Amino acid sequence: MTKRVNCNLLLLVSLLFCSPFLGKASKRCVVEEENKSRTEGYDLSFRDSKNNVVSLDQLKGKVVVINLWATWCPPCLAEMPSLDQLYKDFKGNDSIVILAVDMDGNLSTSKKFMAKRKYSLPVYQLNSALPNGLSTKSIPTTIILDKAGKLVIKHVGGMNFGSQKFRKSLMDLSKE
Repeated sequence: MTKRVNCNLLLLVSLLFCSPFLGKASKRCVVEEENKSRTEGYDLSFRDSKNNVVSLDQLKGKVVVINLWATWCPPCLAEMPSLDQLYKDFKGNDSIVILAVDMDGNLSTSKKFMAKRKYSLPVYQLNSALPNGLSTKSIPTTIILDKAGKLVIKHVGGMNFGSQKFRKSLMDLSKE
C-alpha cells in the first residue's frame, strides 16, 4: 500500500512540475509495476464521420494518441490548434495515429466545428465504452498507447502538443 501511495504521489508531482509527457522511468512505475492489468489490450473502437470503425486492435504496431474533447470545453478549444498542427506534422508518419474523439458523440456538429476553424484533424466518436484504465470524467484527456497497445500515459487537462519535448518523446516512442 505504501508503494502505491508513493508511486501515486510521484505521478502527481511529475504531472504538476514536469513536461506533459512522462518518460520511461515514470511509465514503468505507474503502468507496469503499479497496475499490470492496465497494460493489457483494450477492447475499444471509434467511429469516424463516414461511419468507418477503427479498433485499437487494428492500430497495433502504431503509437496511438487519443484526445478526448468537446466543442463546448474551453481547455479543449485552447489545445485544439496545437493538436491540429501535431496531426498535420505527423500525418505522413505511419507509426503514429492521432484520434480526436468528440465526447458529445455528435459527429456532424464536431465536423462542422472543425471545418469552420479550418482544422485538418479528422474527428471520431466512441464506438464502445472506455475501459476502466482509460475512462475519465474530465476533458480534455489525452491517452497515449505504445505500439503494443500498452498505456504510456493518461493526461487529464490541457496540453501543448507543440512542445518539442512532447514531439521528441512521441518520435522516440514510435521508434521502439
